Amino acid sequence: MLFQIKSRFILFSIFAFTFVATTAQSYLPPSIEWHGKSESLIANANNPWITPSEKSNFITTPDYNETMSWFKKLTAASPLLTMVSIGKSVEGRDIFMIIASTEKNISAITLKKSDKPIFLAQAGIHSGEIDGKDAGMMLLRDIAFGNKKTLLDKVNFLFIPILSVDAHERSSPYNRPNQRGPKNQGWRTNAQNLNLNRDYAKIDTKEVRAVINVINEYDPLLYMDIHVTDGADYQYDITFGGLDGLGYSKSISNWLATKYKMNADKDLTTNGHIPGPLLFAVNNRDFSQGNILLMGDQPRFSDAYGDLRHTASILVENHSLKPFRQRVLGTYVLLESTLNILATEGKSLKESTIADRAKRASKLAVKSKIPQMKAAVTFENQSSVKINGNELTPPDSLKLLGIESKIVKSTVTNSDYVEWTGKPTTMTIANFKGTEPVDFVTRPKGYFVPASCSEIIERLKLHGIQMEILKQPREVTVEMYRIQDAKFQDESGNMLPFEGHMQVTGIPVPETRKEVFPAGSAYISTDQTLGDLAMFLLEPKSADSFFSWGFFLPIFQRTEYIEAYVMEPMAKKMMEESPVLQKEFEEKKAQDKAFANDQNAILTWFYSKTKFYDDRYLLYPVGREF
Repeated sequence: MLFQIKSRFILFSIFAFTFVATTAQSYLPPSIEWHGKSESLIANANNPWITPSEKSNFITTPDYNETMSWFKKLTAASPLLTMVSIGKSVEGRDIFMIIASTEKNISAITLKKSDKPIFLAQAGIHSGEIDGKDAGMMLLRDIAFGNKKTLLDKVNFLFIPILSVDAHERSSPYNRPNQRGPKNQGWRTNAQNLNLNRDYAKIDTKEVRAVINVINEYDPLLYMDIHVTDGADYQYDITFGGLDGLGYSKSISNWLATKYKMNADKDLTTNGHIPGPLLFAVNNRDFSQGNILLMGDQPRFSDAYGDLRHTASILVENHSLKPFRQRVLGTYVLLESTLNILATEGKSLKESTIADRAKRASKLAVKSKIPQMKAAVTFENQSSVKINGNELTPPDSLKLLGIESKIVKSTVTNSDYVEWTGKPTTMTIANFKGTEPVDFVTRPKGYFVPASCSEIIERLKLHGIQMEILKQPREVTVEMYRIQDAKFQDESGNMLPFEGHMQVTGIPVPETRKEVFPAGSAYISTDQTLGDLAMFLLEPKSADSFFSWGFFLPIFQRTEYIEAYVMEPMAKKMMEESPVLQKEFEEKKAQDKAFANDQNAILTWFYSKTKFYDDRYLLYPVGREF
């Protein structure tokens, strides 16, 4: 009987879930019918190289095996295309990359030295957001056997069709109910339940390590990461951008904001698409309250990581509520446009890149006003906004091609929710920049990382950061941090693991010390292209430092103690010999009642004043050389 009841419950649960999920598309906001010139890019049904998504009329997207089988046949048939594995996932799948080039020698060393710029594009970092894969298949087909061969005359093209290959195979029609197609969609996180686009700084995952290795080996002039949005409705179908003149690579960022975006927007518009800027609404229920530009100080994200290592990086966010067909065709146009732009403007981008990589700022901003949009927003007037208690002034306005929305009273929750009507509207809104720096770190000559931190040294190597490994012990005078007021929580105050780590914050208090770093330790000069990245990874103030991601938790552990029967008489003797210490003790008791009533806290305080106390407790082990 128990088994029967349990079975009925399972069947009912499955039925209920299936009912909601299979009708999810009918709950989406109204879709605006679309037709554009880019529809001519779709292959005829009798084309031997028609892609699986085209064959399905953009209803479905091919699975991993079908995708890679198609690419293997295409690359075997074309001398312009080569298919290589750049690594394997935890479940053993190859992460493939297609090299499209007219060069006879396509080794990384040769392409890196070529006068032709390299364009690296990746799709499927979130494998449910897979538009880039299907667009890339169509474009590479047309390069190999269509009329697009000339795209390779002045540019070399690297394309990763699926980065999160394991998550791609966790495919289901129920994965992204807020997205209009394809019918089958992959999962957001990889097989370890880690979000790859939160991993660029800490590099836990094989997938992101594979991409960073490609960036190190080939040194692409431009790197593109293709996503699909969540959230609000608007008219744009293809939104993209860098950091709009902001960030750590000012010359590159200005190039992206002017020369790149102007030409890409023109090509998309000509082909019937509606390109737009990256949109992150202050209030997803009401765009009239303003838009906030991306922050550039969190290299856990692909575009911010590229900016910090001074590589032009573009984040693409296709609009999830636009039909899959429209999004794929728009992505095709954007990829083709990028190849054309690099053919004509690659030289100017290279000059901007060289300029940014040569800079050695004396101070590096490690925190901006808004680390995350996580709190309620209150408005003082139309020209300012307060977020998390910080007031921002919009530097400019933005003409938004929006979709009308209305607030509806819920009969389920008895609360308000937003309903998008599908009716186009145009409004001018404030465009806030959440990138004003508020905390800086002075640039040291370099860092000493002790041999005991071998995992940190290896991860720094994976980033491509140059270093000297000490062959014998070296005694140096360095600045080191003692961490005070440590909290083990994320930026929202949650004491929960985030992306497989327990995050840490604290106040790093500098002190000058003479240290001996043993053989096997690493010395990392900041006078290198990736010097800024090294600072971000090694400075505790940085939200994406190895410290902040919890790689140095052992420093918070005390391993030697002293008994009360020893400390009690020692404390009395200490006060007898030092009236200054006694006065300090009395003042602390008067100011801190909890301390005054805590025997352990009092004895620990006296213990910390002795030479018996652990000198390395709370000491961040990385040394800064000046």
